[in-house]
Amino acid sequence: MKNTLCTLALLLLTFTVIAQSKAHRLGITAGAGSQKYKGDLGNGFTLKNNCWYGTYQASASYYFCNSIDIGLFGTFGSYGFSQPDDIKMKEVLADDRCPGCIGRKGIGNVSCRLYSGGGMIKYKFANGYILNENCKIRPYVYVGAAAIQLVDNMKMNCVQAGNYTSLNAGFGVKYYLTERINFGYNLSYGCFTTDHLDYKMKNGDNDKYLQQTLNIGIDLF
Repeated sequence: MKNTLCTLALLLLTFTVIAQSKAHRLGITAGAGSQKYKGDLGNGFTLKNNCWYGTYQASASYYFCNSIDIGLFGTFGSYGFSQPDDIKMKEVLADDRCPGCIGRKGIGNVSCRLYSGGGMIKYKFANGYILNENCKIRPYVYVGAAAIQLVDNMKMNCVQAGNYTSLNAGFGVKYYLTERINFGYNLSYGCFTTDHLDYKMKNGDNDKYLQQTLNIGIDLF
């Protein structure tokens, strides 16, 4: 599973295909940015965090009609959460401590590698109805689902490594510098279908991740 997801992510990063318009249905793009955690250990969906976790993202989609693209996406990068200083020193019950943090009295952290690959349906606002198909600014929204593998690359036992699934949604915008070259911003939200990857299951709220990337692309034909 790990090798398959790694191969998919690398291939997608190198040969990413994104539908642009009737005239240019296929293109190439690649992006990188940040990846954040939200779960029982804390909320990393904030502007300021103790640690920065990076990710690479790519997607492949095909022009289905003026408003819809159907495609795939893949990501790989670091995923985690580091407790603020005022929280990590506060003593908690033994059941709330990270299994890998021997001797630590405070609540644990999350640190791992996240690989994902999935499918999506994208709605484009530059569809000829809301915005012109060939306008320079082309926003979009999408929904999808992904298969995920978490790898305990730090060997700290701070995450339950293994295979997971998530439901995804996001939005983004591309700005065309020329007829073929563009750059853009993409935000992707993922909600795991389980709540035990951080060794905690509280409040019935599944763990989540948020990816923000800057992308550059070029239309092929």
